[in-house]
Amino acid sequence: MKNIKFLSAIAILTLGITMGVAAQTTASITLQGTIPAILKIVVTPEPGISSLDLTRDLNSKIATAVEISNKRAGYTVTVSSANAKAAGTDAPFFKGVASDNTDTLPYTISYGGSAATFSGGIATVSTASAKTSAAGSSKDVVLNYNGTSLFPNEDTYNDTLTFTITAN
Repeated sequence: MKNIKFLSAIAILTLGITMGVAAQTTASITLQGTIPAILKIVVTPEPGISSLDLTRDLNSKIATAVEISNKRAGYTVTVSSANAKAAGTDAPFFKGVASDNTDTLPYTISYGGSAATFSGGIATVSTASAKTSAAGSSKDVVLNYNGTSLFPNEDTYNDTLTFTITAN
């Protein structure tokens, strides 16, 4: 009697498994992955920008900026002048490092062929409404400076430009 119950249980179990497998004619799996957000700017300075001749006029490429983004809504790039922001002025300028030197040397920049318009030391220089290519979008940064019309104190003059990319 025990053998009959055991064999019956095995037969029912086998039949149930076979019927379950045989009853299924399709199956689905879900494939899923994630692409992380990419939003970066790479600024490569030209050689010699830390030793500019400020006694002459300059219209020189000082850097190349590469904007890289896969944000669907695009991005915005700004550039800020540390000296202009600290002084609360609109336009960027070179400032002497000596504490007793009050001379400043104004300059302008262009980004991607367009003049940068500063307000409060910050300029929006690029706006995109879509992603870039994988290689990014390359823009030249050009310094325009009139050194021949100035007669500043002898000193080392500098300014720091900061480029920022933000998602739209």
